[in-house]
Amino acid sequence: MTQKRKINLQIWMLALASSILLSIPYIVPHTGLVSLIALVPLFLAEQLAHNSGKKHFFHVAYTSFLVWNLITTFWVWFATPPGAVAAFLLNTLQMAFLFTLFRWMRKFTNGFLPYIFFCIIWLAWEHSYQNWQITWPWLILGNSFSTSIKHIQWYEFTGVLGGSLWILLTNMLIHRIILLRNRQKPIKVSVASVAVLILFPTILSHILYATYKETPAPAQFAVLQPNIDPYKDKFGGMNQMQQTGVLLDLAKEARNVLSGEECTVLAPETFIFTERWKTRLQEDNPLLNPAYRSIAGWVTRENLSGRKTDMIVGAVGYRGEEYFNSAVFMAPQGDSAMAVVPDYYHKSKLVVLAESNPFKNGPFKFMDKLVSGIAGGIGDFGTQPNRSVFEAPGGVKIGTAICYESVFGDFFREWALNGANVMSVITNDGWWRDTPGHKQHLNYARLRAIENRRSIARSANTGISAFINQRGDILQQTGWWERGYLAGTLNLNEEKTIFTVHGDLIGRLSRFLAFLFLLMGFARKLGKKYVSR
Repeated sequence: MTQKRKINLQIWMLALASSILLSIPYIVPHTGLVSLIALVPLFLAEQLAHNSGKKHFFHVAYTSFLVWNLITTFWVWFATPPGAVAAFLLNTLQMAFLFTLFRWMRKFTNGFLPYIFFCIIWLAWEHSYQNWQITWPWLILGNSFSTSIKHIQWYEFTGVLGGSLWILLTNMLIHRIILLRNRQKPIKVSVASVAVLILFPTILSHILYATYKETPAPAQFAVLQPNIDPYKDKFGGMNQMQQTGVLLDLAKEARNVLSGEECTVLAPETFIFTERWKTRLQEDNPLLNPAYRSIAGWVTRENLSGRKTDMIVGAVGYRGEEYFNSAVFMAPQGDSAMAVVPDYYHKSKLVVLAESNPFKNGPFKFMDKLVSGIAGGIGDFGTQPNRSVFEAPGGVKIGTAICYESVFGDFFREWALNGANVMSVITNDGWWRDTPGHKQHLNYARLRAIENRRSIARSANTGISAFINQRGDILQQTGWWERGYLAGTLNLNEEKTIFTVHGDLIGRLSRFLAFLFLLMGFARKLGKKYVSR
């Protein structure tokens, strides 16, 4: 084997090693710390390419990030093959482009500066990506610790991008140690820096975990998991009233378990769904919908029996010609179903193509018909500008995130900022089958609990439903693809964390610094070009 081929083989092996290491925390529980070394092989591969004069590295970085995307999010294919292909290719393209910018910066700067630039540009991208119309932030680096919550209790100060910063800095310093292994004095400083960087956040987090005490302020919740197959039964195999019967049977069992007078019952996303125009859930007259009438009637009867019960149920509802993926809050104020006064929250982080069409307006309007044909139909749900909070008896103020919304930390915090003292998540994760997808989605809710110090009740149609406390511990959970319910108490919390109040400061600062770094890079490029003349 020639020297050139040997170097190429080493480069590819190192790049693929990073793919495996990046994937492990998303697949194997309690392995978040692996992410602190996961990028080191890719940095070594790039250094080897740089030293050997290899000009083209984009395809190596692209392959490395693509394998990571495929291993961790392959399950998207089961829900939407075209969407999965788009997510894999476009998400990978952005990651590889960031690594290409890092290589470009190396031409005009020396030492550790290009690595600092890579850290900043990556954080700026993670922050910005969560606010774009086309977004898939599932693999934000800080999400690596979603099952290693004892290591990241300080997310209440920084949010999940604090974890991304920790991962990037640690990987860069370990890479530096390897490069300086023959230089005694600099390597001692780097080793000491890495030790502090790993140990200090970890020890701080374990102290926070051990000392954090929830203020006793219990509220009762019942979480329903009707387990209606989204492929066979949800939209055809069972009619809506059959599904409603299953749900109300579970609600009755769960409510009988709870002895307290006041209780909030949660049902999953899009539970009420009727295609017939005359019986669709119209927000201005919901009683036209038979499922709504049945559920509202049960809520009313519970309250007439002396047990104050309100309910949050997912629904596809309409207001005029616009339709929404909604959470409907039902709270009775009289002795009949007609006296139930509903409140609505409309899902506002929509799944691209399935729930929103980013190509219907603007410069890419020409792609509307193309993607419609590929996707087999595009949703066009409405949204709302604010994160509204439902107010139940006993001072319970509930924020309700619908499915995908629980992935967005800076977005999710707005419920706590608007007064929610407890959170709920309603979802339907059955589209992904029994894959890592539904487990990752559950564990991301644990990060939201830590960031805002809010307990979370989670209702998932096919599982996993759960109660999560303010430290991110799962207190109770159902099995996957099982019909059942959870009944218990969660503590309310009125205090707002630093992250809740100030949001993603790391991301916003990184966007500003990335702009300055890019200006510096272009200035040095022009200066180098001028000097060469």
